[in-house]
Amino acid sequence: MSRQLFTGASLAALAMLLPAAAHAQDGSRDSATEEEGEEILVRAEPLPGGLLEDKGRLGILGDQSVMQIPYSLQSMTSKQLELFNNPSLPLANVLQNNPSIRSSTSSPMYSDFSMRGVNMNGNHMMLNGVPSMFSQFTTPPSHVIDRIDITSGPNAAVNGVNMSNNGTDSGATAAPGTLNIVTKAAPLEEVNRFTSTFSGRSNFGAYFDVARRFGGNKSWGVRVNAEVLNGGLALDGAENNSNNIFLNLDHQSGSSSSNLFGGYFDLRIDGGQRWFTFGGSGSELPTAPDASTDYDFLGTTKQMHGYVVTLNHEQRLSDDWAVFANYGSMEKSGYKYNSSSALRFDNAGGFTTANVSNAQVESTENYYGQLGIRGKFATGPLRHNVALAADLSIAKYWNVSTNSQPGTIIGGLYDGVDYTSDFIIPARGNPVLQWTETNVGLTLSDVITLGKFDLLLAASMKDENFLNEVTGVRIKNNNILPTYGLTYRITPNLSIYAGHTESFSRGQLVANDTRYVNAGETLSPMKAKQNEVGVKLLAGGMLTTLAVFEMDQQNLIDVVVTDTTFRREADGKNRYRGIELSSVGQLTEQLTLTVGGLYLDAERQRTNRGLQDGRFVNGVSEWSGTAGLEFRPVERVGLVGRAVYNGEAFIDAGTGGGTTRIPGFVSFDLGANFKTGTEAVPIRLSTTITNVGNRSHWMGRGGSTTFGLSMPRTFLVSAQFDF
Repeated sequence: MSRQLFTGASLAALAMLLPAAAHAQDGSRDSATEEEGEEILVRAEPLPGGLLEDKGRLGILGDQSVMQIPYSLQSMTSKQLELFNNPSLPLANVLQNNPSIRSSTSSPMYSDFSMRGVNMNGNHMMLNGVPSMFSQFTTPPSHVIDRIDITSGPNAAVNGVNMSNNGTDSGATAAPGTLNIVTKAAPLEEVNRFTSTFSGRSNFGAYFDVARRFGGNKSWGVRVNAEVLNGGLALDGAENNSNNIFLNLDHQSGSSSSNLFGGYFDLRIDGGQRWFTFGGSGSELPTAPDASTDYDFLGTTKQMHGYVVTLNHEQRLSDDWAVFANYGSMEKSGYKYNSSSALRFDNAGGFTTANVSNAQVESTENYYGQLGIRGKFATGPLRHNVALAADLSIAKYWNVSTNSQPGTIIGGLYDGVDYTSDFIIPARGNPVLQWTETNVGLTLSDVITLGKFDLLLAASMKDENFLNEVTGVRIKNNNILPTYGLTYRITPNLSIYAGHTESFSRGQLVANDTRYVNAGETLSPMKAKQNEVGVKLLAGGMLTTLAVFEMDQQNLIDVVVTDTTFRREADGKNRYRGIELSSVGQLTEQLTLTVGGLYLDAERQRTNRGLQDGRFVNGVSEWSGTAGLEFRPVERVGLVGRAVYNGEAFIDAGTGGGTTRIPGFVSFDLGANFKTGTEAVPIRLSTTITNVGNRSHWMGRGGSTTFGLSMPRTFLVSAQFDF
């Protein structure tokens, strides 16, 4: 039934758009909505260097100038993805060019990253303004992305109402911010592009990109992107297999704009599970082993396939008023065979406990609709840019998780791992409906302008209804999420700002995993808030942002019950204070830079009996930063380099209630690109080396005592042909 609904919605949207497209194709024009020679394609413009755009999404108010938004926002372009991304690795590998973000995993089996110290993943990404289209396993493939609006500041109430499952580990919406993915639309010029890639040990990729604009004033656009990616990663025994095809259909006129994006994806990752826990009592983790070591049992895999569609429409009623609608649906299903929990080792790096294999089958259905109106008016000297929107989101989740009896694991970090004959992979079961959730919301936003001042006032009223289908427990959560901020534009290229936000949502649903004695329990509702002040300067070809922030979020911990079991529960809150600096742009005609750093003081407060008050937040580095560049000595040649730094972090020791240090690290990437070919067929050749020094290091995970292991040195070569 869900697939029929998906197909029906997609066909209905196409049915509304295609007749008009055919009408436009034969040269006809609706004189009521289009005028001869009018400009119909209004897009954000890249800043000098092309790594960022000058606009970003201010929730239901639409795209606004970055200089007027009262919190940190970077609108990362497809060029930045092209320079620093490897499609066979997690998207977080390039997201960490933003100083707020640090990758929490090197494995494409996960999409985890931290923003200002708080762990997040694909659940926190919006697709064309629509939430809950992705998950911890799935993220948008980089080849369909036109830009990424990275908001690392107080904006919880400007987007409308998100689902609570739009969060880490099925928890609350994270305090730090959101990421909005804007998909590629057809440009004015034709696109006939084929790109071939080779990465890792045997990972081959083929990418197809075709785009056309047609009709009067080229008001209609269609773009098709497809990916075939298969083969072995640099990590021995791991493979990335991704096949997808997506279509973006848009229409622009003097009175309306529409964008339909949709497609099918099939993603499978074999091997690459690289989570660990420390069961020793040492003050520092044992030295990281060779990153190319394979720790998976034979048959470790994770597979997911499904459909996703978004539809955005704006109808202008006058020069100052417009109504808008946003729709999205996602259906995915899949299975996995992996270790039920992270591998646990002692001071010498030897594995200390038996482990179990896990067979899990799951499926998800998410539906979202938003209807609103936005406009401009004046009250005396005050100018208002106002928007009002209503949201409805519906989510359903099916799951069955079957664990084997504990099996013996022989070996350690340095000599590899051997899963003995009693380590048996269980059979897959039939998924059962775990929970359903229906959210209704109402959001009001207003930017009030007086001279050089812009005051943002926003609030979302949320009616949340969550039913745990297994236990029968129903949770209702009615609250109001406020956001407000003030910007003072000293000059058009210099502004100072301050902002505040709060978020509320249902508590985390404890994973259905045998390691938790309270598996399936829904914890208490969660509250988080954030404050930020900062300055933005656009000068010398560089956009520089300096932000000082404070935020807090409920702290969730795993309390040890036995050697192999835990109880998931809340324990006070984590408080984060930090200073963030970024500068991105074109320093000279030949040199483009993206640099940034983050200082973060993260500590626990209001813990049980105050026993953990004042202690560090697990897995969070105090200092981190990124520096990347593109140097073009001549137009046809580009040299690319990047350094990623993570300072030391700490986790609670496995025994004795002590602390254990995760050493800091610096990782270097290098690349080059060369333009050749003919005028008829331009060719772009490029190569990158990730972790060029092949240095192995541990990777902390915000708020968790688990941690990851880096990937080995990874090569990527590609050839792009434009016909």
